Order: sequence, then structure tokens, then C-alpha cells
Amino acid sequence: MFKVKNVVVPTDFSNISYSAFEYACSIAEQYNASIHLIYVLEKKPPYLAVRSLDSSEEKVMAAMEEEANIDLQKMLTTLKQTSDVNIIPILRKGNDFEEIINYSKEISADLIVIATHGRTGLSHTLLGSVAEKVIRYSKVPVLVLPPQES
Repeated sequence: MFKVKNVVVPTDFSNISYSAFEYACSIAEQYNASIHLIYVLEKKPPYLAVRSLDSSEEKVMAAMEEEANIDLQKMLTTLKQTSDVNIIPILRKGNDFEEIINYSKEISADLIVIATHGRTGLSHTLLGSVAEKVIRYSKVPVLVLPPQES
């Protein structure tokens, strides 16, 4: 029997990632599971951010981390208005797909629910796909949601 206790939902604070949460929420409600809402911050700030702000890497990273925590709390507040599911906000630093997979292992996740932006061609090649890498390297089931037409 497939039991779900922990569902990991990566977010980039986009509307697409909100749709992943909606699916995860319906699954979590059925199994009385917790949702781990994870945002992964880059290890180093973008070079242009450091140069344009004329600041140190540490200061830029601290500002980015503070902003990410604020955004994560805003998203959490919004999501808790629509659901009674236990939502655990997580902020990690590193390579996005690696941190998602590592965190999933740490908590013995039963499922990862991730949305994809649906990029193809050159933009997919240049930007890569977090969802694709999570699927490739994850040891737990991954539910991938395509972008919704709106």
C-alpha cells in the first residue's frame, strides 16, 4: 500500500509552482501528509548583481536570502488561507535539483510534486530543466505538472 507522509514541493514563487502546490495539497489532504515547500537559493549571487550594487558577495547573498525568506513566508501565508494541510517552509542554498533531492532523502519523502515551465529548444538547452534533473536523479516518485494554459 502506498502511504504518503511527506510531500516535497519545490517553488520558484511563480504561478506555475502554485499549481504544483494545489496538486500536492489534494494528495496531502487524502493521506493527512505534510507538505515541505522548498526554495533553493543559489550558492553565489549573480555576478551582475554584485557589480551593479557595488557591494560584496556576502552582502548581496544576505540580501537575497532575506528576500527569499520574506517571499517564502508570503507564499506560506497565502497557501495557509486555502488549506489546513501542515506546510513546512524550507530554504536551502546550492544547486536547485541537488538540494531538492538531498532534502527529499533527509526527510524520507514519499513524493515530489514539481511544476515545469515547459521550455523547449534553445531556452531549455541554455537554462536546463530542474524538473528533468529531479526526475533523472530522484529515488522517490516525482509528479511533474506541465504549465497550465491561461
